[in-house]
Amino acid sequence: MTVKLLTAANENRTAGRTREQAQVYWAEVHGKLVANRPTLRRYHHYFSIPEAYEINPKPTFIGVSMFWNVEPLAPTQMPPDAFWPIGPDDRQLFDREPRWPRNDQHASILAEEHIVLDGKSGEGMLAALFMVCRRPGLSHRDFFEHWRGVHGPLAAALPGLRRYTQNHAVLDTAGRGNLTHEGWSEFWFDDLAAFQRAVASPEWAAMEKDGATLFAPEMGIVIGREYVQKDEAWKPRDWGVQGLDEEQIRERLRSEGYSLADDPDAPAKIKAAAENDMLGVWTPEHLVTLDDSRIDVRPVQ
Repeated sequence: MTVKLLTAANENRTAGRTREQAQVYWAEVHGKLVANRPTLRRYHHYFSIPEAYEINPKPTFIGVSMFWNVEPLAPTQMPPDAFWPIGPDDRQLFDREPRWPRNDQHASILAEEHIVLDGKSGEGMLAALFMVCRRPGLSHRDFFEHWRGVHGPLAAALPGLRRYTQNHAVLDTAGRGNLTHEGWSEFWFDDLAAFQRAVASPEWAAMEKDGATLFAPEMGIVIGREYVQKDEAWKPRDWGVQGLDEEQIRERLRSEGYSLADDPDAPAKIKAAAENDMLGVWTPEHLVTLDDSRIDVRPVQ
């Protein structure tokens, strides 16, 4: 059984980043900080592409993160202080305003994967992810049985579809209370044009007709590309620090605008963290150590 955790989000619009800038930060800063979590075996992102916002169905989220854990852990099963800098970094990157409804702010689903059409997927291809809830009145058993047994073959018949999986929410888990949806589908196509041809096809119309009896109207949608953040070959990064002496570390801090450059002990702490595989991230936007030094700083604006 393959169990995955999906989380989706939109950008924090008060942070001054465009949608594309938020996606880059997600991939190159926030995601690399999260990747240090030892329970993670694999960790991928799927980012909505700009062209997808000009078509229908259009994305409702700028992206999702997908986690394959060493064990199928729900977020509530993580230690409360596990990798403490992730929460503050999350809040400055994503839309976490205290407003209602929050359906365009986040999605969180722990689910078991069911491969309906096995085929090609991955880099350079177009992934369309649909996060779904059952229509009111349907039991979970009826919902999952119809989704897999009836709706699944209709979706698998889409022209140009390379791979199709359903991910059914794991309900008997401590994380059940955090579920925002009851599953998601993953559709893989060669490119956006192939996806658009599928959407215009009679097979898509037949799938949507059945889907109207199965899914609640509101869906979370991401249409875009895969970014592999962590796989089995992943190793902790030193961010180039082990090739620098302490004075060079200080100069790098100064050149990137970190006030930490004036701390006489900072270069040694950063060096020690890198040598012990505990330098969480160091980019021109964020520097974090994961050891007892607990450095978490950003450049002076």
